[in-house]
Amino acid sequence: MGHILDVFHGIISAIILNCFLGVLFVLSLWHNYVTVHVKKLFDPRDTRSSHTNIKPPNNKRYPTRRYQKGRNPSFSSISSETPLDLEDDEENHIEYDHTITTAASNPHTSSHPITSQVKYSQQENPFADILTNEDRKLVPDLKYYYRQYGIDIEEFEVETDDGFIIDLWHLKSLKTEGKNKKDTYPILMLHGLLQSSGAFASCGRKSLAYFLHDSGYDVWLGNNRCGLKAKWNMEKLGNDKKKKWDWDLNEMVKYDLKALVEYTLAQTKFEKLTLVSHSQGTTQGFMGLVNGDNLYDDRFKLIDKLENYVALAPAVYPGPLLDEKAFVKFMALGIDNPWVFGTKSFIPMMMAMRSLMVGSKLFSFFSYIMFNYMFDWNDVLWDRILRDRNFLFSPVHISVKLMQWWLSSDPTKTSFKHNSEKIFPDNEIWFPVDGQTPGADVSFQAPGKQRTKDKIPNILMFIPRQDRLVDGERLINHFIHHESHDIFNIWYIDEYSHLDVLWAHDVIERIGEPMIKHLREPTEKGNGFES
Repeated sequence: MGHILDVFHGIISAIILNCFLGVLFVLSLWHNYVTVHVKKLFDPRDTRSSHTNIKPPNNKRYPTRRYQKGRNPSFSSISSETPLDLEDDEENHIEYDHTITTAASNPHTSSHPITSQVKYSQQENPFADILTNEDRKLVPDLKYYYRQYGIDIEEFEVETDDGFIIDLWHLKSLKTEGKNKKDTYPILMLHGLLQSSGAFASCGRKSLAYFLHDSGYDVWLGNNRCGLKAKWNMEKLGNDKKKKWDWDLNEMVKYDLKALVEYTLAQTKFEKLTLVSHSQGTTQGFMGLVNGDNLYDDRFKLIDKLENYVALAPAVYPGPLLDEKAFVKFMALGIDNPWVFGTKSFIPMMMAMRSLMVGSKLFSFFSYIMFNYMFDWNDVLWDRILRDRNFLFSPVHISVKLMQWWLSSDPTKTSFKHNSEKIFPDNEIWFPVDGQTPGADVSFQAPGKQRTKDKIPNILMFIPRQDRLVDGERLINHFIHHESHDIFNIWYIDEYSHLDVLWAHDVIERIGEPMIKHLREPTEKGNGFES
C-alpha cells in the first residue's frame, strides 16, 4: 500500500510541479522581454539590504577611520578602474567596502531606472587580454577549461558513513615544478544550495578556485550528496530505496562534510585545512562548528580540523526575501505536502531539462532569466563573456526533505526559515575563548569548552549588503557583540549580492586577495601541521 501511495504522490506532484515550473518560466521570459527589449532597461536588481541594522556595542567608543586605497588603472575587467573606497572599523574587525563600480549596482540609486546603455558603457571593457583568451564554448566539464590553463581536475569518489557516494575534485598542476610547504597547504571549497563546487571555478582564470591554486594553495572542490549525478552504496543503505532521499542538512553536516574533510586531510597528510564555503555550504560549516558536539562522535570534531573558516554570503539567519517572494511562499506552503512536492527528489524536472539542454546557450540564458526573476539579482558585476559558463554546473539533485529543512512551517520540524535562532542562538557564545566571561544576558553555547584562540579556527566572513536571501547583518551583530574579536574578520561589501561573491569581475581583489592576506598559516610539525 505504501508503495502504491508513493507512486501516486510522484504522479500528482510531477503534474503540479511541472505546471509551477512552466508558469515560472513564462513569467521569467516575459519579465526579461518587457524589461530589456520594450522598456530598454537593464535586468532588475534589488539593491536593498535586509531589515537588520549593524549595531556596534554601545558600552565603548569604537573609532573608525576612512581611507582610500588606490589602484593602477586597468583596461581589463580583472580589476575596476574605480579605487577601492574602504572604511575600517578596527575595534570590531569589520571592513566596510563602499566601492561602487557602476550606477546599476549603487544601493543609493535603486529608485531610478538605469538604461541598458548606461550599463554597457560602464561595464564593458575594450581590452585584449585575459578574457579575450577565454574559450567561449559551453562545455559542462571543468577539465575542458582547466587543461587550457595547465591544470588537471582529478576526480575522486568519497563514500560517506551512511552510504552516499560524493564527488571531490582536485586542482592539480600539469607542471613539474617542486612545491614548498605553502604550495601544498589544502583548501577545501563547499558550494551552496542547488549548486556544485563548479561554481567556485567556472570563471576560469577569474575564479576564486584558480586564484587560490595560482597563489600556491592545494585546492579541493567538495560536493554534497547526490549532486550532478546521484550515487549510493545500496548495501550500506540496507537496500532501502526510501533512504536514497531521506536526508536533510543534518546528514550533510554529519556525513558529507566530515567525509570531505577527512579524505582531503588523508590525501594531503595535513592535520588541518582551510574550509571556504558559500551560502548553504556556510550553513554546514557553522553547524559543524557550533553544534559539533551534538552531530559528531568523539573521533571527529570539525573545529579541530580547520585552521581557517571562510564564509561567503553566510546563510546563518533567514533574510526578508523568504517572506516577500510569491514562489518562496508557494514552496513554503506546499513543501510538507507529498501531493505537491512528493517525497523524493526536489523538482526532478530541473535535472531532466539540464540533461537535455546543458551546454547550449539557451540553457544558460533560461537559467539566468529565471534566477533574475526569482531573486532580483543580475549580472551587472559579472564578466559577460563568462556568464553563460557559470550556469553549466547547476542545478544539482537535492531531496524534498532538504527543502523542508529550509522552508517548512511544520511546528514539529526545525527549519531555517522559522527556527534559525534554535540552531544558531543569538545570545550565546559559540566559540568561547579562555578567560572570556559572558554578559548578564549571554551564555556559553558549550559550557566548559573554552579554548585558546589559536585552537579556534580563524573565521573570515564576506557579507554582501545587497543580499536579502539571508540576514548577514544579524550575523555581524552576533559576532561583534558576543564573540571574541580576536577570532574573526568581516568584510561588508555594499555593491555585492548573493552570487557576486563568486562571480563578480573584481572578486579577486575584493575577496580573493583579502582572504589569502588574512589566512592563518600552518606551522610544520612532523609530517603534518598545527596552528
